[in-house]
Amino acid sequence: MTVVCSWCRHEGLAGVVGEKAPFEDRRETHGICPSHRIQVRAGWTETRFDRINGAQEVGGYVARSAAHLLGGLRNLSRKAGL
Repeated sequence: MTVVCSWCRHEGLAGVVGEKAPFEDRRETHGICPSHRIQVRAGWTETRFDRINGAQEVGGYVARSAAHLLGGLRNLSRKAGL
């Protein structure tokens, strides 16, 4: 299979990253090239997280932290005697 970068394709570039098994299959699958991977990771580190009552606001959406959720489930199971 031919691996192509989704971001390159969006920009109108060929974006061929390489090949992966099964090699006789000529269909395309999607991945990300090294330069776009760097750009995406840089965007992650620039994302600002605001703490609001135990939640994080990211791009207008509020997402509970996984650790907070896990802690709440652990406490609930203790109270239920599980």
